[in-house]
Amino acid sequence: MSSAPLAPVVQTLPSWIRHVAIPTPFPVGPVNCYILDEDPFTIVDPGMAWGDNTAILRAAIELTGRSINDVAQVVVTHGHPDHFGLAGWLADEADAIVVCGRPEWPKLSGAVDRTPMTDLVARLGIPEELRDVFRAFYEGVRELSYAIDRDRVVLLDDGDHVAAGGRSWDAHVTPGHSVGHLSLFDRDDRVLLSGDHLLACITPNPVLEPDDGPEGRRRSLVEYIASFDRFVRLDPLLVLPGHGPWFTDVPTLTGAMHHHHENRCQEILDVLEASGDRTPYELAGELFPHVRDFSVMLAVSEVVGHLDLLEDDGRVDRSTDSPARYQVR
Repeated sequence: MSSAPLAPVVQTLPSWIRHVAIPTPFPVGPVNCYILDEDPFTIVDPGMAWGDNTAILRAAIELTGRSINDVAQVVVTHGHPDHFGLAGWLADEADAIVVCGRPEWPKLSGAVDRTPMTDLVARLGIPEELRDVFRAFYEGVRELSYAIDRDRVVLLDDGDHVAAGGRSWDAHVTPGHSVGHLSLFDRDDRVLLSGDHLLACITPNPVLEPDDGPEGRRRSLVEYIASFDRFVRLDPLLVLPGHGPWFTDVPTLTGAMHHHHENRCQEILDVLEASGDRTPYELAGELFPHVRDFSVMLAVSEVVGHLDLLEDDGRVDRSTDSPARYQVR
């Protein structure tokens, strides 16, 4: 991640929080895994089943003076494999529970029906040959995650509480980057484990996910931005994200993200004004001409999220065709 931080960076962690960077093969870079070094001994986002990651995680746990057998629970912030791929392995090794937001369980269990996603990408104008690439990507990613025993899983709802690392944490289950993304907030020390919901250097991708609503998908970016005020009110002194540096000052971060999203909306309007109506896939190709393979899905997610904002603001119209086409109002 080469972008400059959008909020002040924090250099040191409290003594009861340990950090280990777990490598991934993805452009986003390593995952921040956190070890909460008091009882119940807790691992947050253990990373994915790739390379030497099991050995890296085991060594990090042993550096605390503990062993894997001491792990009481594994917290998963969301169901993307770079965050949860080792959760099933670690829970089985330690005889531990796995904690996640309730809406994320289908992804963690591998029980997601990909048929609605195939229908969705067709409505966004994505060509058939790329849909085959997406299917192959999903199949490959499945190999990077261990199965999780449902009997070990504790599902949290928004507003629940969980004990971890000698502290009581409030559960914030907020859709955006993922439908059931779980952030944990320690009110006493004002520490926020934010997963990928708040990142210092990049804005989280508003990943497309099917649902049963009239559009057949979540309005991921609209949902995400709606959560900003909640995290500003929490006023954490320390934010521990899923990628990149630790940071503070959430109002500065969310202000920068509002500015970013407005700029992206204007970029999309500029393309539509110059080129006429476009499908989301066509817009993604004009805004991000160098992306390839599965990254096209992330580019389309980015475009669709901002088209939702523009449509809500009355700045674009959408056709009823399939694929849908957008034009400036």
